[in-house]
Amino acid sequence: MIKRLLFFTIAIVVLATSVLFIQKWYISSQGESLSFSLNAIYYFHFAAYLIIVVAVELLSKKLPNQVGFFYLASVFIKIGFFVLIFNNTIFGETPLNMLERITIIIPFFMFLIFEAIYSGKLMNAQ
Repeated sequence: MIKRLLFFTIAIVVLATSVLFIQKWYISSQGESLSFSLNAIYYFHFAAYLIIVVAVELLSKKLPNQVGFFYLASVFIKIGFFVLIFNNTIFGETPLNMLERITIIIPFFMFLIFEAIYSGKLMNAQ
């Protein structure tokens, strides 16, 4: 349990940090600026990632057949919290341009893929 969790967490930290710096470099090289904090979005997704994988890991010990359903529900809850927390960013008075939209989507899918792989490996291990 700890080994798998540590491996995935280190992998996502390295990947997320790399992608974050690449995104920041690209945005600055284009002479653009974002109307929101990119760091805050990455912190949110990382915290949600940790909560989800720890909860999935603990749930797999008690109810191994329900891990997939729990993961699916946790993704919807994560999206709900994201919209609640970043409501002004997403639904602000000024619409987001394409660069800002892509900047929001990249970390979402990156963390979502890691959560899905983690949950899938956990379900296949049983």
